[in-house]
Formats: sequence, C-alpha cells, structure tokens
Amino acid sequence: MKLPTVFSSIIFAWIHSVNTQPTPREPTNFTLTGHITPDQIFSFVYVPFNVSAEVTSMYVLQNYSFKGAGNSLDLGVFDPHGVAPINSETGFSGSRGWSGGFRNKFTISASDATPGYNAGPLLPGTWNVVLGPYATNRSGIDWTLDVSLSYSPLDSPPWTPSLAPIYKEPTPPTTPRKWLRGDFHMHTIYSDGRYLPSEHIAHAISYDLDFIFFSEHNTDSGNNNIGRWIPANASNLLIGRAIEVTTRHGHWQAIGLERSQQVEWRYTNSSGDTGFVDAATQVRGSGGLVSINHPFQNCSRCDWTLDWEHNDAIEVWNGRFDPLDEVAVQFWQGELATGKKLTALGGSDAHSPPDINGLPTTVVRVTGEKSQASIVEAVKRGRVYLVEGPGMDIDFGVVYGNGDRATRRAEIGDVVHKADLGVDAYASFSATGFEAARACFVSEKGYFQNVSLVDAQRIQQNVAGMDFVRVEIRDGSDTLLGLTNPVYFE
Repeated sequence: MKLPTVFSSIIFAWIHSVNTQPTPREPTNFTLTGHITPDQIFSFVYVPFNVSAEVTSMYVLQNYSFKGAGNSLDLGVFDPHGVAPINSETGFSGSRGWSGGFRNKFTISASDATPGYNAGPLLPGTWNVVLGPYATNRSGIDWTLDVSLSYSPLDSPPWTPSLAPIYKEPTPPTTPRKWLRGDFHMHTIYSDGRYLPSEHIAHAISYDLDFIFFSEHNTDSGNNNIGRWIPANASNLLIGRAIEVTTRHGHWQAIGLERSQQVEWRYTNSSGDTGFVDAATQVRGSGGLVSINHPFQNCSRCDWTLDWEHNDAIEVWNGRFDPLDEVAVQFWQGELATGKKLTALGGSDAHSPPDINGLPTTVVRVTGEKSQASIVEAVKRGRVYLVEGPGMDIDFGVVYGNGDRATRRAEIGDVVHKADLGVDAYASFSATGFEAARACFVSEKGYFQNVSLVDAQRIQQNVAGMDFVRVEIRDGSDTLLGLTNPVYFE
C-alpha cells in the first residue's frame, strides 16, 4: 500500500530525527581505593576526583574492611569550593553533605539529593569525598569508593531551598504567650534519625509545643528542606534552625542559625587548635547560641573534652532522665557556684520510636514576638525551666522590695542587686502536674530546703545572703521531674 505523500514525509522526518539524535552518553564509572592506618583515627581523609561541566548527577558508594568488626568510617563530600574550614564570617564552605556512619552511599543532582546532602548544580572541578575514621582495628581500614557520574538531562525542576519561617505572630496577637514550650534537640532522616520531619511536627502539635528545633549532625540539609514537610495544621508551631556539631571530642548544639548556615566540626582538643572557639564565635556572631550536648554521655566521643569557656548553655537533661544526666546537673551546679551564668537546657534527642520530642520539655520566657531570635535571646538570659513532659508547669520567682519601694518580682533568669532585696525577700514557687514529688531549693551552697508538693500550692523560702536560688522537682526515687534556672543576686 502506498502512503500519501504527507504521511510519507512525516514518517521520513521522524526516522531521520531518531537516527540523528545524539547517542545518550554512558555514565563514567570508576573506583577509588586506599588504606587508613590506625594512627589516622579521628582524622579526616580527603579523596579527590574530577567532575566535568557536562555531569548532571553523581553517585558514590563506600565500602571498607571489617565494617562493624572493629572498623568504622564516616562519609561526606565537598564540592570545588574546597575543604578549607567553614568561613567564620559567612558560615559557608564547600561542604555538600555529611552522613557520618549512618549511610554508606549518596546521590547528588541539580534537582535532588540523598537526605543529609544538598542538591544543586554540580560545579565542575575537583570534588572531595571526606572519610572520617571513627574506629580502627590493628590492621587499619581498606576502603573503596565506587563513583558513577551521569550526563542525562534532568526531567525535574532545579532544587531550591524550602525554609521554615522563623517568626510567627503570637496567638492571639493581643495576648502573646509569656512562656513557650519546646524542644531544642531532635533528628530525622536528614542525619541518623528514622523519623520523617512531618512525624516530629505531628508529635510536637499533639504535645502542644510552641517550637521545635531540628538539629542534624554536621549538615544544613534538613534546615534547607524542612519547609517541604510542614503541614497546614502546623501554623502555630515555630520551627527553628540548628545543627548538632558532632566533633571527635564531644557534641554541641548551634541554635538559631541563619539560612543555609554551616558550622565547622573538624578540630581537636589539642593545645593551640582554635577550631571550636572559631566555630562558636561564628554562631554567636550570626545571632545564635552555643549549648554543650549530653556532656557526660556514655558513648564513644560523645563526652565533652573541649573547653567550657565559649558556651552559653549546657544540655543537662537528654531524653529520659538517667544517672549521666544527674552528673550533668551536678556539674552545672558547680559552674553556677563559681559565678557563671550558664543556662540549663533539655532536649529529647529523639531519633526514632519510642523516643519522642517534648520529653523533656524546655519552657522559655520570651518578650513580645514569637520568633527564633526571641527564643535564642531568652535562653542566653537564662529565662528557662525544664519539665519531664506535657501537663507540667512551674511558677517561680523572687519577691522583693526595700524600704518604701514597691514590692517587685524577679523572674527566672533575672539578676537582682542585693542592695534592693531587703530582709524579707523570698523565693515564691508553685507547680502543677507533679504527683508525689518534692520541691528542692538550691543555692550556691547546695540544697537547703525540701518541701512536699501539693498541686498549685504556693511555697515561700527566704533568700537572704544567697548568690542565686533555683528549684528542682524530684520524685521519691530522687529522679528529676523539673528544674528551673536561677534567679541571681549580685
């Protein structure tokens, strides 16, 4: 059968176009290998490879010897901006992601990336996979990296950041809440957690939290994508930006970060290494705060061995209260007794069920707006108390006056001049939601009064001659159920 001329022309043109289309370029695949000796433990090894301008995505698979049998090797990657320490002024470097020991592979393209890694253009030049030997046996670590560079045109829109708004009007606007309930420490699939961000958000709403801070290990990837996970019913929940800076000498929380801000983690506790001080200064300079996480936790390299002079806060309560948290509380008390104004924080550190955010709950007194900035400022001023969870509330302050001056009240975190106290100044305390518990009053000299709690009953204690006063709530087995930061006297 002879086809009409028009159809013959169309078919000929189609066949011609198929035959003349450029052949899709096959991926470039190669394997990099190396050996890490035991004396390289806790260092960082950089493995360079070249990326051309035509590359549209990369895939890296890590393998190494005796995995889980004495050897452990962290994983991350830097783009052509380089591997130099993260800039102390801009908070940016060539880091394109970090998964530590939680993942052994990642993909990055202009439109998508493995959680923990940042999507975006694959800049041409030298990239570096970073390997972090966390544990080695006597024979060291033999490692391989299987790398695949692809050239296929992308069929998805380019990736753009989706940030959570860090300011929300008080609800209702004319009567802003004075105390905001929240959690500064939790993890998702963007680092070593099993939770989706949306699941943490749902838990926070069910616990009536006002704010949460996601804090992935050494990566801003979660902060850059969190807006995609926020449901419509989370309109009153403020979601702040944080990173758990995971060093070889302890973990610290960088809270209240700017958009796409990164924080350096590659330094030691050796004399002359200013890495931690530089990183802490960068976070503070951008309006954030520095808090030491679980400083006495019983896990390799989690306990804090860097300096204590550049932090604003300490996490004394990590997850469900345990004996190591008690060590942190007593250490914090010792710091207060030396005259330091160091804020005690709590954090759930929730990674996966059954751990859940809001246990414990950190309650912060803000003035005016409900924002990341106001929360950070309140923490720096010590306007914080901690409770085990939902339904627990504390009211604590110091009532004072001198001579003909009107009676005044100092709140948690406030500083009162001793000359203004007068002889009749007293701490005023009440609490609700605690059963079979006692209130323990504490000064720089230690515990000085225990009182059995009755729900909402007011308790008063004279504070003459003290440098500060605070309260702990404990049950019959001496487990902490609540804790206030001090009111200070100077």
